Amino acid sequence: MLDQAGVDRWLTDLVGRLRQSFGKRLIYVGHHGSWARGEPRSGSDVDTTVVVDQVESRDLAAFRDIMSGMPDARALASGIFLSVSELKALRRFELVQFFYGCRALCGTIDGIIDRPGPADLREQIQVISSANLFHARHYLVYPHDLDRVVHKLYYPFKECFYALQSWVLLCEGGFIPTRDELAGHLSAADDKAVITVARNWHDLERDREERPLYYIEMLERWSRNMLLRLPTMPADQAHEEERGRC
Repeated sequence: MLDQAGVDRWLTDLVGRLRQSFGKRLIYVGHHGSWARGEPRSGSDVDTTVVVDQVESRDLAAFRDIMSGMPDARALASGIFLSVSELKALRRFELVQFFYGCRALCGTIDGIIDRPGPADLREQIQVISSANLFHARHYLVYPHDLDRVVHKLYYPFKECFYALQSWVLLCEGGFIPTRDELAGHLSAADDKAVITVARNWHDLERDREERPLYYIEMLERWSRNMLLRLPTMPADQAHEEERGRC
């Protein structure tokens, strides 16, 4: 497994290759994901966000060549490649991790897009919770082999982590970057439980097979309750008023 110094060298190498290929067209390179949070596991990839002025077919080919040429690319290379116009076209709630979960390596996105506000945080939480509710409830109420489908819930549980980051940011005004810190900060049992599952997913494979209903019911219950506890005030009211309602 790489150490942090090795990841830093890998990222420095990547930024150098991107600059050489795209020159002044390179607008921003950011580092996000488990390595950026300081909580990688064995096999974690290195996630980057790369923004250039525009993306055409030749740019996709150039970017693919860069990534393919990186050391241990198949295991490590992952992330997002966007143009400025595509970045601006994203839904605002999709930008939360760009600002709060990403470490800038080159350039900046300040002045290109605005930092997501309270309404955007609420929308992100709502979208994640509703999608997770549909997944979990579908498995609960229709015939399925639960010991098989439970393994499909890795990303829904991972999304719970992002939703709870935004929940704390919305309610308290502070962003908590890591799963361990967030689990220690939360008081609700189900909040702690979904964070623990997201953090330890790969170590829980046997337990998921032995009691799949436990995990599916947990996700359904958390999603249902999160939707119900979201603030109900109009999205354009003041942040301080909304924080008082959480």
